Formats: sequence, C-alpha cells, structure tokens
Amino acid sequence: MNQIEKFHVIKRTAGKDEQFTVIDAMSLDEADAIFLVRHEREKDTAVNKGEEFLIFESYGELEYDENNRVVLPESGEMMIHRNSL
Repeated sequence: MNQIEKFHVIKRTAGKDEQFTVIDAMSLDEADAIFLVRHEREKDTAVNKGEEFLIFESYGELEYDENNRVVLPESGEMMIHRNSL
C-alpha cells in the first residue's frame, strides 16, 4: 500500500530557485496532476516568461548552492515544466 509523500515544487527563474509549494501526494504523477490543477495560471504565466517548475520527492530540507540554485537529489525522478519552443 502506498503512503502519502511530500513533493517539492521549485520555481526556477533566471537568477535563482525558490520553493513554490510542497504537495502531499502518493506518487510523482499525482503530485504533478495536483500542481497542474491548483496552479495552472501561475505555471502558464511563469513558463511563458522562460521560467521553469521542478517537482520532485522531498528527502528533507532543501539545500541551495552558492548561486541560489536548489541542490537536486542524486536519485529519483523529477517533472519539469518549461517552455518548449
């Protein structure tokens, strides 16, 4: 039986990454679907400006590097929403 996990949603802009939200879900696919339903307008606006959203399972507190970018997990899957021109 699956259990509820936490998934980070990171908004990546030209200058930095920032935590956008945390979603409780049973899988990455479910977390992505929840993100799309709850934040469709914000996603569309940001992606049209060249920004990205990264969604991945939480393995604890987020860490940032010296360039204000999230240190991504070394394993696991991730969803990325970006403009695909």
